[in-house]
Amino acid sequence: MDETLQKWTSEFNIYNNESEPILFLLLKDYNDSFNKHKSNHILDEQNRIIIDDRVAKKSIIIQERLDEKSDELSEMTEELSEMTEELNEKNTTCNNLYSELDSLKQKGQYEIDKAVTQSVSVNTEFIKHLKLENDSLKSERKEILCDFIKDNNKSSYEAGVIGESEMLKILQCGSWDEVSETNKIDHSGDFIIKYKNKKYILDVKNYTDNVPGKEVRKLAKDIETNSCDGGAIISLNSGILNPNTNSLTQDKLHQITVSGKSILLLSNASLLNQDFINSSLKLLYCESSPDCNNSVITDKCKREIVKSIQKMEKEIQSETKSFQNKITRKQNDLDNLKDTLKEIIGGFDELSEDDSPKPQNKTSVPEMRKKLSENGFTEEAKLKGQELKNKYKELL
Repeated sequence: MDETLQKWTSEFNIYNNESEPILFLLLKDYNDSFNKHKSNHILDEQNRIIIDDRVAKKSIIIQERLDEKSDELSEMTEELSEMTEELNEKNTTCNNLYSELDSLKQKGQYEIDKAVTQSVSVNTEFIKHLKLENDSLKSERKEILCDFIKDNNKSSYEAGVIGESEMLKILQCGSWDEVSETNKIDHSGDFIIKYKNKKYILDVKNYTDNVPGKEVRKLAKDIETNSCDGGAIISLNSGILNPNTNSLTQDKLHQITVSGKSILLLSNASLLNQDFINSSLKLLYCESSPDCNNSVITDKCKREIVKSIQKMEKEIQSETKSFQNKITRKQNDLDNLKDTLKEIIGGFDELSEDDSPKPQNKTSVPEMRKKLSENGFTEEAKLKGQELKNKYKELL
């Protein structure tokens, strides 16, 4: 201590009267600075203690919140896992149902194709029957055909006269009110027939080649000139050109309208029987009178038509019954599928148009806990995960 004092005395010349005021001021400043520094240090230490205390309290609050959020995250993760598992199961079920539906569609399509094939087969048989009937008609008219073509060396005028004579006999066998020959009157065709207060012009052609379309247009003018209700071109041994399309008619019997007049085109009439010709000409009356009676046909044709109709009615009844049974089975399968889907996916009454189940309204975990607490179930609100969900469904 003495050494220190001596050192200070010698260093700062404490006992030197000349330097004493300066030393005093220096020491005083040093002491003031030391005291100020000490006071600031104590204040900083106190502030640090207060800050640490506040930080500790805030840390505790934040940690509690963090723990709570961690619990909620854990619960939501568990819930998401369960929802994912349920969704996978539902997707698997839906895929299975789609597979069954595709199988039913394929089976139904196979049955429809089979039914169509059977119908085509029946129609083919009917066509064969019609062909046989056509061959029979050809055989019946063989003698008339021979009469029309037996003399190829005759002039076209003579051939026309023979054709008109044969056609007159055919018309006289029909149930017409009146048959008049007009082949000697200009622009009047070969015959005018009257039926139920209507009259029609008939122009008979015995060409070796197809009847040109200009003859059909000429007949349309003759119909207008004679104030008739319609007319017909009857070609005995050839086809007829349709003036509207400038093409040969594919059918023996074809009805068209030329210049507003109804005209019947009857091709290769020598191959047809007289009853069929007269019945076909009645179509002119049916064209202008919607309430007309059925055409006159032979008893043989009647029997064949009645048999065909009865056969087709039986086939239609059988096919209708078969299809009705198939529809009933499919409806039952569809109802079973719907019931199965309703059992598997609870809460779904129907499927949307895109065949996707409608999402259910989910209640979150905090909402479950809040509702349980509001209803007085405090202990149950502390449950977690599936236990909380089960308890919520059970109580609310």
